[in-house]
Amino acid sequence: MSSSSSPAQPVPQRADRRLQSAWLAGVCSGLAAHLNWPVLVVRVGFVLLSASMGVGVVVYLVLWLALPLAAATPDAPGIDAATRGGLRTAQQRHRVPADLGAMSAVVLLGAGLLWFVQSAGLGLPTWALWPALAGTAGLMLIWWQADHLPNRGLTDLAGWRRLLAPLIAHWSRIVRIVLGLLGLSTAVALIVIALPDLPEATRTLLVLAMAVAALVLAAAPWFIRVRRSLTTIREQKMVADARADMAAHLHDSVLQTLALIQRQANDPKAVAALARRQERELRAWLYGETSDAATVKAALVASAAEVEDDHGVDVDIVVVGDRELDADLRPLVQAAREAMVNAAKHAGVAKVDVYAEVDDDSVEVFVRDRGQGFEIEQIPADRMGVRGSIVERLRRAGGNATIRSGPGEGTEVRLEMKR
Repeated sequence: MSSSSSPAQPVPQRADRRLQSAWLAGVCSGLAAHLNWPVLVVRVGFVLLSASMGVGVVVYLVLWLALPLAAATPDAPGIDAATRGGLRTAQQRHRVPADLGAMSAVVLLGAGLLWFVQSAGLGLPTWALWPALAGTAGLMLIWWQADHLPNRGLTDLAGWRRLLAPLIAHWSRIVRIVLGLLGLSTAVALIVIALPDLPEATRTLLVLAMAVAALVLAAAPWFIRVRRSLTTIREQKMVADARADMAAHLHDSVLQTLALIQRQANDPKAVAALARRQERELRAWLYGETSDAATVKAALVASAAEVEDDHGVDVDIVVVGDRELDADLRPLVQAAREAMVNAAKHAGVAKVDVYAEVDDDSVEVFVRDRGQGFEIEQIPADRMGVRGSIVERLRRAGGNATIRSGPGEGTEVRLEMKR
């Protein structure tokens, strides 16, 4: 009798803020999801803490700054790819409407508890209560606006306009921020009025300190938002570069092999050999089990030999100098191989010349053929060989690719990587 396997333990969710179901900032919604509690219990708990010397308000504001916004649930890879390609309409995520009955009950509970605590003499003194209420309302209004700005301005613009464009896109945003600053100013003014008699210099320093503290608190979520948004943009760029590298590799290996298989479809042994070699290369690339040459010269010579075997052309290669082939130089070797393949396939010649200079400061590779040439401007946008596998690949790696060609003049590809 076989024993049944134990059920998989759920992975604990990271605490975050969920604006989709938020009443204010999504702190209670995020904590409820993280703790697997009813969200109403968490909200009532914050109300009870707030009635006790404002502890709940302080904790809520700290969590507002500390917790990140919940990330959008990613779509399945196929749906995501179809959406990016315009083949599927992107679904808009709408906020869940708040339950006005529950919201009203919680607000009335908080107001009643605040009145009871203050009447019983257990709360804040009057001189501190009203500044606390005015300052909290102002902060919440400003911070709420920071949570509801789009990221479009952060990605499309640069410099100071990156920060100000989403802010001034609609007059209502400016009105809310002005009202929030007015609440903070009122809080500072009420505290100044309640201050005892102090020397003028001391009073001035206190006022300046409170004004600076109010501005820092008001600006805190904006700086945090920009920092997190820029981090997200960098991550998206890394993903886009990884996709481009994958597309370039598939073009260099799988698509090239498929083209060779089509040409040799009548030779089963040649087709099987090509398929086995491609399988080994693809497995090595996917799982990191690479057996590439250890130096730049060895890698270039190996690439030239592969092109000779696959396409039946002579590749005359000369390499001056040598150095270890690290991750930074690997894209240059891959781009050089693609340039050899292009010359072998499209130049209509029996020989391709390759010259490379390798030293400690830079590596240069020249791939030259005396074939029919082409007009670079007439390359279709969907052709990956020149743009994706040579120019863009080297640019992402920090290098530079220059292509000179013309009808009847042959083609020269110059690849350069400086250290």
